[in-house]
Parts: sequence; structure tokens; C-alpha cells
Amino acid sequence: MQKFLESKGVLVKKGYFPDEPEAQLVNAFEDHGIPGPDPNSPCVCLTQTFKGKWNKEVVEILTVAFILVVKQGQYKPVQHIWPQMGEDKVRKKCQHKLYHMQYICWGCGKPKSDKLNRMYQR
Repeated sequence: MQKFLESKGVLVKKGYFPDEPEAQLVNAFEDHGIPGPDPNSPCVCLTQTFKGKWNKEVVEILTVAFILVVKQGQYKPVQHIWPQMGEDKVRKKCQHKLYHMQYICWGCGKPKSDKLNRMYQR
């Protein structure tokens, strides 16, 4: 799952932090249900928990996509019939990995804006 999530660009790697969705998109989805995360490149909202609609939808998109690519044989050692490939277990694993990424971004890992850096240097 790690390689899959990295390929989707939702995990922190050395020198890379995932993009955040625009606040307007998240608010429109939360309030009106439109347009929602892009299935081709979903972005986790760092300002909300995984109980929020946006992040729940991102987890669902990634869960379904991961199970599909495993069934297609793109990750050969993994078999879709294994007990740990059940949708609920994959969803929990995906959410855990995304929560860890979110935690890293909240901490010292995410670069702060220049304005904040200047403020702290004073």
C-alpha cells in the first residue's frame, strides 16, 4: 500500500510534501456535496480530521483504487483474496497511513511560509 499511496502523491517523502486541496473546494464539498476530491489525484485536507466528509471521501477513493489495482495484478505479491485485503481492513490501513502523513505535516516537517519564518526570526 505504501508504494500505491506514494504513486498517488499523498504521502510525505524526503523533500516532498503532498498538496493540500483549496479551502473553497473543501467547503463546497462539505456544504453542498460538490465537486469533491479528484479521483486521479486526491488530496488530504490537513485542517480537518478523518471524520470530515472530504477526508472520508479521499480514503474511500484510495481504498477502492488500491483494491482494484491489486485485483488487476499490479502488485503481484499481494492477492486480493487475502483476509487483510478486505475493504474494511484496507480502509483502516489507508486511513492510518494518511493520518501519519497528516501528523508529519502538522509537525515540524512541513515547510512554513516565508511570512511565518520572518515572524519567528524577529
